[in-house]
Amino acid sequence: MSNRPAKKIQPFFVNSIPKSGTHLMKPLLEGIPNLKHHAFLFPGRSDQILEHKRILSEMSHNHFSNGHIFYSQEYKNLLKLLNIKQLFLYRDPRDIVVSYVHFFDRFPDHQYKKYFNEKNLNLKERLLFIINGSLEGRRQNINNWYHNFLPWRDEENVLAVKYEDLVHSPESQKIELRKILKYFNIEPNLSKIEGQIRRMQSNVDPNQSPTYRKGQSGNWKQEFDEEVKAQFKKVTGELLIDLGYEKDMNW
Repeated sequence: MSNRPAKKIQPFFVNSIPKSGTHLMKPLLEGIPNLKHHAFLFPGRSDQILEHKRILSEMSHNHFSNGHIFYSQEYKNLLKLLNIKQLFLYRDPRDIVVSYVHFFDRFPDHQYKKYFNEKNLNLKERLLFIINGSLEGRRQNINNWYHNFLPWRDEENVLAVKYEDLVHSPESQKIELRKILKYFNIEPNLSKIEGQIRRMQSNVDPNQSPTYRKGQSGNWKQEFDEEVKAQFKKVTGELLIDLGYEKDMNW
């Protein structure tokens, strides 16, 4: 048995667009021996920068924080200052729309659930609400909201991972986990990496998350009718093409 101390993992940050795998990635990472969760940060307003700087500065080796942080030059500079790499999770925004509608249904005291009930909105109308935004401007349309996060995808010191690649199949998930283990130098030893991945995958229990629903991709195909599709295209333009989810507007 080796007496060498456990490898020190540099602290890092897992940023995700909401409904893009936050509650899948956390237990995957916690399946790594000695790696612990430190804090959850949200949403990254300018008035939070000092508090978030303090929290991230206190994050020691073998810890990660996660959250939903809007892109800004301030937060980009903060992570650079603290020398913190980032894992960025994103997802097909059509499935995010569907996921949000069902998410609000599970929380009767949420302001949007109350709004849905007060207005007696059916499923289609709820989907359109998430796409268009409203409620006196408090909810941005899906395109503007998504772009609050999207620039992180192309920044330095950021590993971007599609949610769909994490849930498509056990093998596609393994491919992404290998990338994560190598990028954060958690397990550079190729002979040990498969065992590490097995530990990560065995640590996931969807029943433990209050917000983890189906964990699938492509559910929008069952929920969007032609009117909803047309409105989504109108609001988002070529976003899906830019993200690589579609080749053109004829979907």
